[in-house]
This record gives sequence, structure tokens and C-alpha cells, in this order.
Amino acid sequence: MRGSTFRRPQGVRIRPPLTEYRARRQASETRTYVDPRWRRVREALAQVAPGSWTTYGDLAELVGMAAQSVGGFMAESGAQGAHRVLQANGKISPGFRWPDPERPDDPRDVLQQEGLTFDDAGRADRTRRITVDEFRKMFPDAKVLTPLSESQEDSNELPAPFDQFQRNISYARQLIQGGQNLEHLKVGAFDVTDLYRAAWSQAVAAIDHWVTREIVDRGVVLALRPGVPRPAKFDKLTMPVALFEKIHHHSEPLAEVFRAHLEREFEYKTFQSPEKIQEGFAHVSEVKLWVKVAEILTDQDPTSPVTSDEVRARMREIARRRNNIAHTADHNPDQPDQKLPITADEAEETIAFLESIALAIQQALGDPAPPTIDYNSAPAEAGTLGPAPEPPGGRRDDTPHAEPGWDEESLLQTIKRYCPGKVAHTLLAVYRHAERHAAFRGYHYGEGEYPSVTARFSVGTDEAAAWSIYVGITKSLLSINFAELRDHGVSSQVLSQLAVSLSRLPGWTDVPHQMRRANYSARVSVESAVLADPNTANVVIEAFNALLASVSDRP
Repeated sequence: MRGSTFRRPQGVRIRPPLTEYRARRQASETRTYVDPRWRRVREALAQVAPGSWTTYGDLAELVGMAAQSVGGFMAESGAQGAHRVLQANGKISPGFRWPDPERPDDPRDVLQQEGLTFDDAGRADRTRRITVDEFRKMFPDAKVLTPLSESQEDSNELPAPFDQFQRNISYARQLIQGGQNLEHLKVGAFDVTDLYRAAWSQAVAAIDHWVTREIVDRGVVLALRPGVPRPAKFDKLTMPVALFEKIHHHSEPLAEVFRAHLEREFEYKTFQSPEKIQEGFAHVSEVKLWVKVAEILTDQDPTSPVTSDEVRARMREIARRRNNIAHTADHNPDQPDQKLPITADEAEETIAFLESIALAIQQALGDPAPPTIDYNSAPAEAGTLGPAPEPPGGRRDDTPHAEPGWDEESLLQTIKRYCPGKVAHTLLAVYRHAERHAAFRGYHYGEGEYPSVTARFSVGTDEAAAWSIYVGITKSLLSINFAELRDHGVSSQVLSQLAVSLSRLPGWTDVPHQMRRANYSARVSVESAVLADPNTANVVIEAFNALLASVSDRP
């Protein structure tokens, strides 16, 4: 594979409609960026005043990264002023998204309001561009920054997986820089292109190591959140009885025991080929990985679309070259006494490609899991439900670590036994409506003291726990999970309409105002008195039918 490059076929740029500038999901508020180069990017961006602009390439050159990496950082971090970063031709990137998922503004309109002008082709005024040379004047000490050294951080704290990946990639780039310096010095004592081969291998090792850590981290999150839907391959993971006994009988933390088990499970597996990477992530995600990665890369630049098979082909080429370097010293099969040629540009291109792939994979997978609510427990603000019902037949395991573990049979029998007739009628009508709806994705039966069930529905490209039922001897509840719907991408406008629809319930006229004031980050409960109203079931069902219809056509 000599001189291979990754090129995407040309296409036609299509300007997205206004709503396409909305973020596809809430920006991560938990991800941190410890690499100091991202701090410099933010500092440089802060110098781009209203009416001015810069490019992804200018920022990337300033800090020694790929332009695609900077674009990914803008999309993931919600950096202030990111709308002032344009393509090299002065056009707005078709992949640009506002951090706020509720903001549909056309960034060109915003830039024009700030004083920036565009020509008829949509290109910004080039005299207002801040170039990398101007950034270097603003930052006289500007140089290619490297990740924090071990002495600068707590050596006992392992960096986040993607931060570790960026460090390893930085080291690969340093190898290239070292080779270029030696080439300029015309050192003849050894083949300096071996440093480019080392950089290539280092970059492949970086993504291999990152995939392993990402799988383990996401696996632990899934283990700790039983209410979150899990991939079939995750449920097929096995764990030795000895480890089960550590958790069950010796009260060792599940997270620690399971993490150690996953690390042993995956430590001898390699994730370099696209097939192995997809197979590994299938344990923790059901996303169609390479299809989604190709969509993300194309979304970043629709003028150069890329397909999933092209991405996989390039990944295979890179892995094969790495294996040739590692196992045959990069032997050239056509010239047995020679190595395959390699240049600094080829090595840098490979590093930049792998970096963009890792960013796209991270974006495709999303956050390990959104912040979850304990749906095993009724909302605290609803007050006590009274004594907890006994499972039918008195089935309850009283061992120290046991949980009741409700199922459909025990839940329905409890509703019929403890709920007044009209309340039971409403709860059962809402329950049975769910599984008849096309957007229904499944029930989660609670493991708490009170019998409960939560219904999950498809909302656009995501899923959300839309409502939950809790049954007590004194009262029962139907919880409407506004916060969950919001966190999984349902817009405030749609949630506002849901609240208005539900305001037809007795005593609910103020709910739309309450939800707006809470920014839809709450759960609101339909209590027994309202559940007994003969119209409640129809109001709730109609409200959710309208909500699910409004999100079904979202991209």
C-alpha cells in the first residue's frame, strides 16, 4: 500500500434549512478537554471579534492539529464564538450546529448582524479574516503545544479515554517532527523515515487503546444503569461465579469488579481493523457504526461525501501497513532488499485521518448514557404512596442484596388488587395504549419497593422513558417524565404543547407555566384523584399521540 490516500468523491453543496442548524442532541456538559491545545484554541477564538472570522485550518495550524479535529471540538464543546469559524473558502460549514438544540438561527444572519458581509456565492469578506499569522502575533509564545506531562497531573489519576488518545496522537506527531528535523540535518547514520513508520504505528496503537478503554467505560455505565436499554451483545457477556460472589456476598463495588472483568476480557483483543472496532463497540452500542461515521464526515463537508465502505477500506489499508511495519520492518514485496517508501506527509495524513475517525466515532456513539432518573422510585415531590404492596403470592426474596423485581404479571395483579376501579381503568388504558403505538420500544419493570413500570418510546433519533406508573396502597401515580424527554432531544416547543394538552386534566391548568419555569427539567405526576376522572385516560393518550407524531419526522 504505497502512497495511498483517502479522498472523498465530489458532490454538490446543499444549504441546510434553518432548523438544520440546531444541535442534534444536548451538548455534553460532563466531557472535559485536558489537552492544553484546546485551551489555546479557546483563547484564539476569544480574539475573533464580532465582524471578523477565521478558519478551522488557521486554528488547527496554530496548535498543530488537523482541521477536522478542531471542527469536532467546536461541535462537541459548545465553544463560544464557534459560528465565526468558517471553511477556508469563507463559507459556513454545512456541518455547523449551534450548541443550543433550540436555536435554529442561520449563522450567516447572525454574522451579518455582527457586521460581516458575504458575496453572492456565500463567501465572507476576506479582509476580515484572522489568519494563523495574525494569531501568532497575538500569541508571541505560540508553538505546537503538547499534552500535559505526567508531572503536571496527578500521576495516580488515569486521564479520560479520549484525552489519552489525544496524548498518544501528539506523541506520533512529535515522531514526525523529529524525523523532519533529522532530514533537514541530513543525518545519514540511520534511516530517518523509520520515525515516520513509528509514528504510523503509534497512531494505530492510539486508536486501538482508545477503543478498548471506551468499551470498558461504557460497559461499566451500562452495568450501573439497569433501566437503560442494552445491546444484545452486552447481555451475552459472561462473568465468573467468583466475581458474582464478590459482589453478592462480600459487598464489593459492582463498578470495580465489573471494570476489572471487562479489562481482562478485552485486554488481549486488538481493535485496529474496522471489523474488529465495530465488533467491539457492538457490546455497548447498537449504532450502525461505520454508516453513522460516514454520515458525520459527510455532514462536516457535503461537497466531499464519503461512504461507509470507503471509510472501512481506508482503515484496512492503515492497519495492513501498520502490520507490515511491525512484522516485516515494512518489507517491500516487489523489492526484497528494500522497504516500502514513506514520507512525513503520508504519516501526518494517516494521523489526521485516524484522529477525525475517533472524533466521528465519539460523536456517533454519543455520551455513554444520558443522566438518568431513578425510575424505580416515584418522584419525591409526590409524597408517600403509603405502605408498599406485597407481590402476589407473597413472592419476595428477603436476602440482604435482593430486590423485589416486579414483572408484568405482578404489576397488573397489584393494580387490580389495590387501585380503585376508576384509577385501575385509567392506568391500564394508558399501559395498553403504549405497546400498540408504532413508536413504542419497550417496558422497564421496576426493582424498587413499589411496583412500577416505565414505557420507552422512539423520539426522533433517540429513545426516552416518557411515563412511569407507580402503585401504592394509599395512592398510585402516573408520572410524566418531561426531563427525560427534554434530555433526549425533544424540543421545548413540543414539550410546551404536551403540557398544554395535559392542562385539560382537572387541576392542571398551571402545569404549562410550571414546566416552562422549570425549563422542562421536572417530572409531574397525575395522582389518584385525577386518575379516577373518566376523561383522564383519553387526555393522556391524545397528548402522547400528538407528541410522538410531532417527533416522528425529525431527522
